[in-house]
Amino acid sequence: MSSILKNLDDGKEKSIREIVLKELRTAIFTGDINPGDRLIENNIATAMGVSRTPVREALRQLESEGLAVNIPRKGTIVKGICIEDAIEIYDIREVLEGLAVRGACMHISRIEIRELREIIENMKKLIDTNEEKEYVEVHNRFNKIILDACHNKRLISQMEYIYEYLQSLRKISLMTKERKLDALKEHIEIVDAIEVGDEQLAEERARDHVTRAKKSFQNAVVK
Repeated sequence: MSSILKNLDDGKEKSIREIVLKELRTAIFTGDINPGDRLIENNIATAMGVSRTPVREALRQLESEGLAVNIPRKGTIVKGICIEDAIEIYDIREVLEGLAVRGACMHISRIEIRELREIIENMKKLIDTNEEKEYVEVHNRFNKIILDACHNKRLISQMEYIYEYLQSLRKISLMTKERKLDALKEHIEIVDAIEVGDEQLAEERARDHVTRAKKSFQNAVVK
């Protein structure tokens, strides 16, 4: 009985750690926590109302992901996202998003296809009215529908992290109206391929879309 209770306690602690980790990651990705900021274990634990153990584990995970670094006598410092890291993530996204779209071809429903079409129409209006926040929200919804339709739990988990990571960079890769309109055309082409069930074409178009997003990001950051 004691070992069972211990396992339950361990599971609860792990769950708390994941919550803390996600909150800290999101804050780094969105810029609420900036490069150079100190992540003080006790302060975070107090602010989130948790013990120091899950916070400590979350900080170690951020270090392993390259988002923070532990400096002697200074503690854990936010490293943030560098250009090289972002490019690597785009390269990984290209491959995995291609697989996700290929999987969606086999499982997506007519209702989901219709919703994707409606989102595209909504995107057009939001681009014209320059409503950035709403545009990002529907853009994220578009990605989620396709991702969920691939029916691959491990792939979904990996892609959710990548989308979260790239969230703060999307303002750069989609900073111009021209790029937004180009991305919209690419979305239409992807949905067209998914709707007819052409797995190879859908994957090619998805990978091309990510390649163009990466190029847009690179062009923006070198200016």
